[in-house]
Amino acid sequence: MGGSLPVWQSADWYRATTLNERITSLRTGAHTSLSDGSGDIEKAQRRLQRWKAQSPFDQESFFADRLSQDKLNEQELLFLLAEPAEELQARLGHVPHWLSELQQAFANYDASRDLPIQSLPEKLLADTADILPIIHPLLQRGLQQLEAGIRAIGTEFSYLPFDPQAIPSALLGNLALQVVPGMRRTFALELNVARLQGRLTGETSEERFQSYVQLLRQPENMLTLLAEYSVLARQLIIDIDNWLVYSLEFLRHLCTDWQAIRTHFIPENDPGMLIEAMAGAGDTHRKGRSVLLLKFASGWQLVYKPKSLAVDVHFQHVLTWLNEHGQQPPLRPLTLLDRGAYGWSEFVTASSCQSEPEVARFYQRQGAFLALLYALDAVDFHFENVIAAGEHPLLIDLEALFHPRIHESPAEQPAMQVLDRSVLGIGLLPLRIWSNGEKEGVDISGLGGQEGQLVPLPIPRWTGAGTDQMRLVQEPVTLEGQQNRPRLNDREVRTLDYCEQIISGFTHMYQLLIAHRDTLLTDLLPRFAQDEVRFLVRHTKTYDLLLSESLHPNVLRDALQRERCIDRLWFSVRSQSYLSRLIDAERADLLEGDIPLFTAHPDSRDLYTSQRICIPEFFAASSLSVVTERILQMDEEDLFWQTWIIRAAFTSMITDSQPVAKMPPLLMPSSAPVTRERLLAAADSVGERLDQLAISNADAVNWLGITQNIGTTRTWNIRPADISLYDGSSGIALFLAYLGSITGKERYTALARTALKAIRYRISEIEKRPGLQEIGAFIGLGSPLYLFSHLGALWNETALLQEALHIASFLPDMIEQDDRLDLVSGSAGCIASLLSLHAVIPAPILLTTAIRCGDHLLAHALPMKGGKGWRTRAYAPYPPTPGFAHGTAGIAWSLLSLADASGQERFQQAALEAFAYERSLFSPEKQTWLMPSADRATGAQKTRMTWNQGAPGIALSRIASLRYIDEPLIRDEIDIALERTIIEGFDQSPEGSHANHSLSHGYFGNLETLLAATQVEPSYREHLDRYTAMLLDSITAYGWVTAVPLNVETPGLMVGLAGIGYELLRLAEPERVPSVLLLAPPYLAQPPQKSANHLASSFV
Repeated sequence: MGGSLPVWQSADWYRATTLNERITSLRTGAHTSLSDGSGDIEKAQRRLQRWKAQSPFDQESFFADRLSQDKLNEQELLFLLAEPAEELQARLGHVPHWLSELQQAFANYDASRDLPIQSLPEKLLADTADILPIIHPLLQRGLQQLEAGIRAIGTEFSYLPFDPQAIPSALLGNLALQVVPGMRRTFALELNVARLQGRLTGETSEERFQSYVQLLRQPENMLTLLAEYSVLARQLIIDIDNWLVYSLEFLRHLCTDWQAIRTHFIPENDPGMLIEAMAGAGDTHRKGRSVLLLKFASGWQLVYKPKSLAVDVHFQHVLTWLNEHGQQPPLRPLTLLDRGAYGWSEFVTASSCQSEPEVARFYQRQGAFLALLYALDAVDFHFENVIAAGEHPLLIDLEALFHPRIHESPAEQPAMQVLDRSVLGIGLLPLRIWSNGEKEGVDISGLGGQEGQLVPLPIPRWTGAGTDQMRLVQEPVTLEGQQNRPRLNDREVRTLDYCEQIISGFTHMYQLLIAHRDTLLTDLLPRFAQDEVRFLVRHTKTYDLLLSESLHPNVLRDALQRERCIDRLWFSVRSQSYLSRLIDAERADLLEGDIPLFTAHPDSRDLYTSQRICIPEFFAASSLSVVTERILQMDEEDLFWQTWIIRAAFTSMITDSQPVAKMPPLLMPSSAPVTRERLLAAADSVGERLDQLAISNADAVNWLGITQNIGTTRTWNIRPADISLYDGSSGIALFLAYLGSITGKERYTALARTALKAIRYRISEIEKRPGLQEIGAFIGLGSPLYLFSHLGALWNETALLQEALHIASFLPDMIEQDDRLDLVSGSAGCIASLLSLHAVIPAPILLTTAIRCGDHLLAHALPMKGGKGWRTRAYAPYPPTPGFAHGTAGIAWSLLSLADASGQERFQQAALEAFAYERSLFSPEKQTWLMPSADRATGAQKTRMTWNQGAPGIALSRIASLRYIDEPLIRDEIDIALERTIIEGFDQSPEGSHANHSLSHGYFGNLETLLAATQVEPSYREHLDRYTAMLLDSITAYGWVTAVPLNVETPGLMVGLAGIGYELLRLAEPERVPSVLLLAPPYLAQPPQKSANHLASSFV
C-alpha cells in the first residue's frame, strides 16, 4: 500500500541527509562548484549569512575553524546550501537505510491491529495518547521487530523471567517517552495551520482536534507530513531502532544474569515475573540507553544501568572499610552487581525517620559523605542523586567521582581557585543558581531541593492539549520535591537547623581519612584506576535546551538547518577553547537524540566519546593523580576552609524574609574606659584575622566572603572578593592600608599592595569586555576609583592616581545604562568617587563625568509628593524610598556635593526637592521615616535602624549636608534622627536587624553617625563613648558579629570584618581616617603638586 504512493518519489526525503553525509558524497561526486548547480544562490547566501551571524561565528576566525573540522570551505558549504533536493537525491544515488525502513513500515502496515497504548501508565498515557496513533505504522513495525527478537531470545534461554506476550507492551512506554516530545511541536504547528485553513471538522474544539488526528491516521496524509519534515521522519526511525536494540539488549542481559540476580539480591524469595521496565529516570546516552526501573510481580524492584558499575562497587568497598576503621555513625553501602558494560543496583525506597536522633544522624552521615566525596574530587550530587532512606542518605549515581579537571581559575584570582576546588563543587551543599537581585533562584543541591521553589526561568508547557487550540507557552513553574531530604514522621525537616551536625560529620570523616591516608593511597584508591567515570562538559540543561530547539519544526525540513541550530555549541568556545575538540562528538550524540556523554579513566589523561573514540591526552593530569595530591594536602588549614565554606553555603538558604539564628544581646553596660590604644589594639586584631583569612599565591592575594544580591530579593552567596568597596577587595585593602599607616606595621601595607593585583586583573577584564557594569561607589567601578584616590594620597604615589584616572575614563560610556542610580551601585555613588579623586587631582574629566552622572539622576527623577524621588533598582517594586544607601537621602547628599563642586544650581535644587519628598515620609506618631509600600494593602513600614536604610543614615546625610546648606528644617531632622538612633539604634533586641557589629547594617555604622554628630553638638560625645565601650566589650565576649546570616565570618567592609576594623581605626584617629560611610576624600599628604598638575592636565 504505502510503497507505491507517489510521495515516495519526492526528493524532499533527501533533505534529511546530514552535513557529513553530503560532504562525503561531494568528495566523490562531480559537482564541486556553484557553477555546476542550478540552486537558488541568493537564498543560499542568506542562509549562509544567518549561519555566520550566529555567535561566535560573527567574530574572529571561529567560522573558519568550524568549517575546517569538516574539512570544508565556505564555497563548498554555499554549494550545499544552494543544492536543490532533486540534485542531492541524484548525487546520493541510493535510497538511505532509514528511508527504506520507513517505506517498509507503511508498506506492511496492518490498520486492523490495535496499538497497545492502554497498557501504558496512566500519566504517560495522558501525555502521549494524542500523538502515538498517528505514527501507528512505525510503532507497529517496531513492536513486530521486538516480538521477533523476543522469540529469538526464547530459543537461547531455558527460562524467561518475563512474559513474552506482555513485555512488548510494557516496553512501549519507553519508546513513547522518546518519540512524542520530538513530534509534538510539529503536530501542533500543522494542527494550527489546518485550523486556519478550515480543514478541521467538528462543533467543539475537542472534536476538531480529533478530526485532525483522524486525518493524519490516513497513511497518505501522514506521509505527506513526514516528507515535508523529513528530518523528523528520520529521527523517528532512529529513535525506534535505538529503542529496539536497547530493549532486546536489556532482556538478554536479564535472562543471562537471572540466577546471579536472584542469588545476589533476593535469595530467599521469588520476585516473580518482570512486569515493568520504565525509562525516564535519567538521560539517554549511547543511542537511546538510559536507566531502567524494574518492577516484578511480587512487588520487588531493581535498577538496571547500561554502564559499568565498577566505580560504584569500589566506592561501596571504601564505605565498608571506613565503617570497619572507626566511621560513626556507619554509612550503609548499596548492594550492586557489576557485569562490565552494564550492571544491576538495589532499588532504594525513600522512608521517614522516626525520631529526632535519627534525623541528626542522617545529617552527620551527609557530612561524612561530603568529606569523602571531597577527597575523591566528586561533582554532580544534586537532589536527584540522593535518596533519604530513614536515617541513611544513599548516593545512587557515582559516575562523577574522580571528575577530571580541565579549567583552572586565573592565577590572579587565588580565592576563586580555592572555591573551585572546594566542597562547594560537589553539589551536595546548598547553592542558589539563577539568582540575582530580582530573582531568588533555586537550590537543587543534594541537601536542598525544597519543594515549591519558583524556578526563575520560564519552562515550556503545553496548554489546550486535546483541542485545536493546543500550543506551547513559557510559564514559571515551581520545583517538584525529590526524595533527598529526610522527613520526621512524614513531616518536613528544616535542613538549616542541622548545619552543625553536617560539620561534625564532615570533620570526623576528614580526620579519619587523614589518619588512614597511607592505606587510602596505596590500597583503596588504586582500585578505581581503570574504572569508567564521567566528564561533565556542559550542564545537562544546556544540552536539553539545545536538543529541544533542534526538534523545532523550523529546522526539521532540512538537516543543514538543524545542524546550524546545533552549532550553538560553539558559543562557549570563546571562553573555553578546549570545547572545540569535543563538538563533533557532541553533535553526533545530539543528532541521535541523546545527551552527549564523555568518559575517562582515573589513571589516564585521555578522554573518550560516547562511542568510545579516544581523544588522547585531553587532560593536563589524570584525575587519580589530582585526587592523590588532594589527599596528601589535606590538613587542619584545609579543614578550616572547607568547614567555613560548609557553614557559609547555608547562608544561601536564607532570604531577608526568613528568620535566622538568634544572637545573644550584644550590648551590656560597660565601665571600661575607651582609649586610643584599646581601639587600635582591637583594629589590629581585625587586621591579623584578615591576614590569616587571606588566600594567596605567588601572583596575588584575595579573600572568600559572603555577598548579598541587592534588589527585590535578598539572597546570599559565597564568592571570592570582587573589586567592590562593599564586600570586595577594594574595601579590605582600604582598611589594611590605613591600618598599616596608623600602626606603622608594614605587613598590613604589604598585604594591601598585594591585594591590588587581583583588583587590577579584574579591571583589565572589564576593560576587555565592558558589558553591563555598575558604576557606584560601594559596588561597581566607583569602588577601585575611590580606593586608588585614597591610596595614591596615603602612600604619596602618583602612579596610583594615574590608575584612578584611567578607571575614570571608562565611566562616561557607562552612565546611560545605569538603572541603579543610588549611592551603593549607581550614579550617586559614582559622583562621590569622582569627587574624592577630584579633591586630590582636579582633572577636568572628573568633574565633567560627575556632572553627566548628576544630569542622569535628574533625568530619572520622579515627581513625588512635595518634591522628587528615585525608584532605585534595590527597591524596584517600591515608590522612591528614604535612606542613605539606596534611597533619597544618599542621592540628595550626592547632588549637593556635586552642586558645590560644579557651581551648578540645578543639582542643589533637585537635592532640596528630594529632602522635601523624604520629609513627607516621616511619621510624627512613630517619630521615624517610613518605607512606602509597594502594595497599598500592606501599608507603610518602619525603616531599619541602620546606615543602610533608616534614621542613622538619614542623620548622617543631613549632617554632611550642613556644609552646603544650613537650614532649621535640616537641623530639626538631624535632632530627630539622632534621637531615634540613640533610642533604637543600639537596642538589645536579639532579633534586631542591626544587632551586629557591621558598618552598613549594624552598630558600628550607627557609631559613625554619633561620631559625625559630635561635630554638630559636642554633647553627643557621651553617647559615642558609652556605646563604643559597650561594643568593645561585646567583641571581647562574643567575637566579631557580622551582618551575614548564621554569623558566618566574612572579610568585607560593609557587612564584615574590614568595616569593623575600619571604624575602630576611625574612632581612634578621626582626623587621619576619613569617613568611608560618607565617601570622604583623603585627609593625608597630597602628591607633589607638579605631578598632580601634570596628571590633571593629561585628562582634560
